[in-house]
Amino acid sequence: MIEEKFSHAFAQLGVSVHDVSVSALAAAVIALGVVLLMELRCMLRLRRVVDNQLGRVFEQLDLLRFETQQLLEGQQAAQPRQAERAATTAPSPAVAAPPPATSAVKAPVSPAGAPGPIYQNAAAMAASGLSGRQIAERLGLAAGEARLLASLAQARARRAEPAGA
Repeated sequence: MIEEKFSHAFAQLGVSVHDVSVSALAAAVIALGVVLLMELRCMLRLRRVVDNQLGRVFEQLDLLRFETQQLLEGQQAAQPRQAERAATTAPSPAVAAPPPATSAVKAPVSPAGAPGPIYQNAAAMAASGLSGRQIAERLGLAAGEARLLASLAQARARRAEPAGA
């Protein structure tokens, strides 16, 4: 009889342990599901941030490509003038500078077909002589982007100075 009560109590204990372990397993699966959903949300947010940053990088590359294109066009336009000057006058040691850049800043066209308005404003500010720090503060650009725009505008101004002098 004691053995029967003992086995009955042991069976009851086994059933309750089984119920507790099933409940713990269910809680662990739910917790794992929540963690996976949070990780998925973080990955989607990371992807969005990376896409935005890559867009900014490609806009910077467009700016550099545009500046290079302007420089090459200026050099090509200066070559025939140098040949004309060499033919009409004695050769001089000074090299003719490329034509001055216009005061209106043309922003490069992004692959989507529309220039970025922030970069147009930043390029105009840089052309007016604002520093990279001031441009970054006013428009919220990254400091490196603003410095790049300011240095491009300064280089353009330096190219224009010898032609005007």
